[in-house]
Amino acid sequence: MTMNRRELMQAGGVMAALAWAAPALGKLSDIEPLLKDAEALYRESIVIDMLCDETRDAEGLAQIKQSGLTTMSTTLGVRRPENPRGSYMMNGFTLENGVADCVAWHKFIKDNSAVLAPARSAADIRRAKAEGKTSVMLNFQNSPIDGELDNIDMFHGLGIRAMQVTYNERNLLGDGSTERTNAGLSDFGIAAVHRMNEVGILVDSSHSGPQTTMDAITFSKRPPIISHSNAGALNEHPRTKSDEIIMALAKKGGVMGLTTVNTMVKREFPVTAEHWLDHVDHLVKLVGIDHVGFGTDTLIRGWATDLKLKDEFLKAYGEPHFKSSYRFRYPFGTEGMNDAKKWHFATAGLMKRGYKTADIQKVLGGNWLRIISDVVG
Repeated sequence: MTMNRRELMQAGGVMAALAWAAPALGKLSDIEPLLKDAEALYRESIVIDMLCDETRDAEGLAQIKQSGLTTMSTTLGVRRPENPRGSYMMNGFTLENGVADCVAWHKFIKDNSAVLAPARSAADIRRAKAEGKTSVMLNFQNSPIDGELDNIDMFHGLGIRAMQVTYNERNLLGDGSTERTNAGLSDFGIAAVHRMNEVGILVDSSHSGPQTTMDAITFSKRPPIISHSNAGALNEHPRTKSDEIIMALAKKGGVMGLTTVNTMVKREFPVTAEHWLDHVDHLVKLVGIDHVGFGTDTLIRGWATDLKLKDEFLKAYGEPHFKSSYRFRYPFGTEGMNDAKKWHFATAGLMKRGYKTADIQKVLGGNWLRIISDVVG
């Protein structure tokens, strides 16, 4: 059974949501005994999603509060004047949009300080957890620096703490994941990576091409990240990463967040939380538990799993523009991980697969907190 998010919210309560998620996480009888312990573990853990988003309004704030996230890292710089809530096109990533988004998010955080807090350091994240708030880390899914390294310093001053070297297309730094060529980082790209290292911005290559990703890992002097991707060995896609890249990332002390966008989890439907958990298992077997985290690449409330919600999505976010190799499709959420409780269900799923408490806490946020402490400070 598939329930859209409005029906899920109306149903209310964890058990109602669980009943919807059950087909994706296994039989209800398998999950229900784990739920109480999973919820308790979740509440006591630092939980970080290195790539998620929500609307800056009352409904978005309610979704953030419901999630119980310690830290959400949200993308800036993609809004366009004719569509303020964003279209993920290359020309939407501009310096001007980035600055405007920084200002808008800081205002939203300040205006809702009973629920939200800024995440500019590991100490901020720990403080938010102690105060029962969700801290917000600001990121870019491109490098909208207009060819000037000093703009990296400027954006750091405005609170940016993670930056992708490229989006899907080529920019001045390197080639993106859907670019025809695979040239890697330019000289300017290497200089930009080093400047990010110097000021304390996480070097991210989630949307970058294979050689650009490998170059970002190789040339970064600090542990790099892949904030939201999946294992190419389980699902070949322009946005998933090879075992070679994942091993190189781990060797440098990096962390990879796993996305729930279904075309990156599994090629064919159905795509469920069990398939997402398969990616966790693959990375753990390949490089160990210390290099895996969340990077769901979703709204906190989830993505539409019902085709009837396609028009609603288009109205809110505009038509995405991807090459055919991207295999973009509707619906694009992963069943069982498609609402504000997705991280709770993932906790239960990890428990079901036999992961120890300490290891689950690393996946929930401990690994991200470690690298944030190291690189951001």
